[in-house]
Amino acid sequence: MTSVIIGCSGASEIARKIARRLHLPYSKLSAEKFPDRELHVGFNTSIKGKIVFLVQSFYNNISDKILEVLFAAQTAKDLGASKVMLIAPYFPYLRQDKRFKEGESISAKIVAKIFSKVDKVFIVEPHAHRLKRFKDFFPNAVKISAADVIAGYIKKKFDDYVLIGPDEESSNWIIPISKQLSIEPIILRKKRLGPKSVKILSSLNKEKKVKIAIIVDDIISTGDTMVEAGKEAKKIAETIHYIGIHGILVGDAMKKLRKQGEVVSCNSIPSSASKIDLSKAISDEIKRFAK
Repeated sequence: MTSVIIGCSGASEIARKIARRLHLPYSKLSAEKFPDRELHVGFNTSIKGKIVFLVQSFYNNISDKILEVLFAAQTAKDLGASKVMLIAPYFPYLRQDKRFKEGESISAKIVAKIFSKVDKVFIVEPHAHRLKRFKDFFPNAVKISAADVIAGYIKKKFDDYVLIGPDEESSNWIIPISKQLSIEPIILRKKRLGPKSVKILSSLNKEKKVKIAIIVDDIISTGDTMVEAGKEAKKIAETIHYIGIHGILVGDAMKKLRKQGEVVSCNSIPSSASKIDLSKAISDEIKRFAK
């Protein structure tokens, strides 16, 4: 039995890197659209009897990318694949993990059910901070930590710095990183005033000056939370560096952040900022499932 890495439309570059690290064959999934925008999916290599790893990162046309994976997974099973697994450097719809208002859908539970037919789903740092046990609602999912690669990046690049989490939720990601760096992180508190407006409630000690403030969060979307955290960090640091695990960076987020400092993200979502490679962290996790 052999394994094959299949690069879907949102993750072909990182899929190739994973394949090289694991010395596995790589093939790109064919995903095209008919004139009426219906999706057409096909494999370009034989997958009969193989363990198929579909690699997809769900950004931009998210719904199309979900459908692409579902079509590919079912097709793989129809063509005789022994197992079908999904590697998701970035996985969507996990913010809504409970019903905040009457009548709302719980998107996290819905996507978990949709992908229940896939044998395993490997997700890099899922945005599910309120859940004590991720597997409670996503039984076939495996969480992959980015702490090693981010800590390694910081060790090589910086000295004389403080590590800052922009809000309480960020402690889920910044604490594992800080432990590897043997540094005590600063966790700020914030109040959300609206969809695009936040206020930092914490106040940093201006007497404790440092050269660099590194602000880390799992998702950088509009950049508003990071910008406000950066304003506070400027009180104690000469320069600001932002690190996001998933750099969605919608609208003018990159422009806003670069006015304050450097912006770097992992390559779960490709962009000019995605300079931290996740392929080793992913490969280390899936190698025991690959043959």
